[in-house]
Amino acid sequence: MSKTQPDSKTLMQEEIIASLPSKPSGRLLLAPRFGKTKLMTDIIRREKPSSILWASPSAKLCEIDLPAEFVKWEVSEYLKSTTFVTYASLHKATGHYDMIVLDEEQCLTENNAINLISKNLSCNYMISMTGVPTEHSHKKELYMQLGLNRILYSVNINEAVEAGILSNYDITLVRVKLDERNNLLISKPQMCFWTSERRNYEYLSQAIETAKRDGTSNKGLMFRIFARMRFIGNSPSKLAAVKYYLGQEIKGKTLIFADNIKQAKTLCPYTFHSKTDDKCLKLFQEDKIERIAMVNSGGTGYTYKEIDNLVITQANSDKNGMVSQKISRTLLMQPDYKAHIWLFVLEETQDEKWVQLVLDRFDRSKVREIYFNNPNANA
Repeated sequence: MSKTQPDSKTLMQEEIIASLPSKPSGRLLLAPRFGKTKLMTDIIRREKPSSILWASPSAKLCEIDLPAEFVKWEVSEYLKSTTFVTYASLHKATGHYDMIVLDEEQCLTENNAINLISKNLSCNYMISMTGVPTEHSHKKELYMQLGLNRILYSVNINEAVEAGILSNYDITLVRVKLDERNNLLISKPQMCFWTSERRNYEYLSQAIETAKRDGTSNKGLMFRIFARMRFIGNSPSKLAAVKYYLGQEIKGKTLIFADNIKQAKTLCPYTFHSKTDDKCLKLFQEDKIERIAMVNSGGTGYTYKEIDNLVITQANSDKNGMVSQKISRTLLMQPDYKAHIWLFVLEETQDEKWVQLVLDRFDRSKVREIYFNNPNANA
């Protein structure tokens, strides 16, 4: 393709713009790395709104990145009439705007949308957008309540790969068995004892089933569900598998998403999370360090080039697309590039269901499964 010819992304963006009615209201479900901000600036250029409220997930996006995008895509004349707000402060926004943009719509909640619901915050037309649509029914009901009942255009991750908008990828699913040995120390008030991973998982699962059967309060039930979730995320067997592959088979520039801050620090000396500044992130982006470990920070709204491997130690149900967003950080289209994703799953646990829900968003033909044989598991 010559430099004068538009690429696949540009052609599809032009197709989307041409398909939209005047003053469009609805949802744009466009794969991560598609160029949603560029598309939205094209819509602004066409519609010429007199005032805009733009909600975004982070202060950095609102204060630095989005204004820079307005300048880059030559719509800087609309900066004076645009108010950027984070979802954390959206509940404070009031008044009437010509156009409202909800960037990463899955961040919208009943609490932060309270003024939109009450009409203390209103507009002539509203567009929401996301790379990975939520599967939460209450979120979908909220979109309907706000008049976002029309999908203006949809392009999922696999369609974007096929169209040459995103890079190709493969996923390695590493299966890890629960340890049968009595090497897990459980410490409780006035009581400590040794058990195995398997028995402890069975105990936590039985506590959930008992709570359901006995009609335990939602708070009590959720406490038990979160206890099991934390146990899966902190599984010593899974951590041993991640360490093994990071040490033996995963080579090159690697982005690691850990389950929690403690785990991130264990897996890599360079980290970026809610308790750090962005020093290590900048070093990673500038190719001055080869590996970095994150938790959730860095999973949405960031671009990483020429990453050899993405490691995800723990999946979730992906109803808000958080895991898919992390995976998509590596799918930026680059010459002669293919993304390699490593995903770890604890067998015969709830973890398997979560992982399958994540994989449902991707091409199963690109997934290979391998088994981690922990040499110490049956010692």
